[in-house]
Amino acid sequence: MTATEIETARDRRGAAPADTHRAPRERIALIDNIKGILIILVVIGHVAHPVHNTNPALSCIFDIIYLFHMPLFVFLSGLLAKGAWRDGRLNVDRICSFALLGAAYQLALMIINHARMTLERFCRFTSAPWYLVAMAVWYALTPLLARLGWKAGMACALALSFAGGLVDLSDGFLAVSRTLAFLPWFAAGYYFPVHGIRELKGRRGLWAAVGIALAIALARIVDEHAYDWFFQQVYGDNPFRAIPLDAAGRLVAIAIAVVLSLAAIKLAPSTRSWLTVLGERTLGIYVVHRLIRSWLTFRTGFYDAPVLLDPVAGTLIILALSAAVCAVCALPVFTALLDRVVRHRWFRRGERPPSASQR
Repeated sequence: MTATEIETARDRRGAAPADTHRAPRERIALIDNIKGILIILVVIGHVAHPVHNTNPALSCIFDIIYLFHMPLFVFLSGLLAKGAWRDGRLNVDRICSFALLGAAYQLALMIINHARMTLERFCRFTSAPWYLVAMAVWYALTPLLARLGWKAGMACALALSFAGGLVDLSDGFLAVSRTLAFLPWFAAGYYFPVHGIRELKGRRGLWAAVGIALAIALARIVDEHAYDWFFQQVYGDNPFRAIPLDAAGRLVAIAIAVVLSLAAIKLAPSTRSWLTVLGERTLGIYVVHRLIRSWLTFRTGFYDAPVLLDPVAGTLIILALSAAVCAVCALPVFTALLDRVVRHRWFRRGERPPSASQR
């Protein structure tokens, strides 16, 4: 689960909505490095998905990844969305780009998956395209978030997130469930100053988060059922069936995601490296890798190979494949093509195009 080149570097020059100071226009390597780490985890999670329930090692890796990778990704999306609403102008072009790209992505997956070509099926965003649809909604909400301020805005975002658990939206209709579930993460990123990410990383107290994160991961390694009671609430797909227990599970999932996200920020490198390049090209990786995974699943017999169930050999194959997919999808041609869609000006009047501050 959603944090990418989609949130393009152009938006990165803004600071917190209530802050008149604007961050430097150059790209921040730390942010790109975190994005690079997260997109690797996204690819591993998706490539492993078809066999993660039958390979115990992959199941463990999968569960740990899903505790925090999309919450932190969405937080970064909000962090880099300062330009969505600026000087009284909403970036409607970007909202349209997200929605159109999400729709095209959904259609492409349906074709590869041999899905029924019906409007009902099209509207069920149960896989990767959900993030693009959610980004369109979150961007559209930025004027309201800016007007409310961080206290009221975070309160409303959390209230909506938990209210979503009261309704069964598990069919993925227009990605409503995940849009609501991850809204607090987007809002938190939107209110957080861009330059503050480096200050946050520099805090010594975050080493405690690293230690707690290791303990949380170790719990899953030791006991395959360690996360069972709250894991269904991690992604927001499942409604509250036993309200007190499931609501508590959602709170625990949020708390764990915060701890693991802080640990990831603390451990991420601050200097440019190959991770930075991946972080700069997350849009292409995010879209293309899932198309490849679908093709392998529905058009080949790759995932039927018994060796993939082996905890050692199968895991190594999946990790090697994930690395290869990342490398291929990181080719500039994919990001350049999709980036043109995201930055396209659909309306010639009104909204000013964001400045190319981090090209």
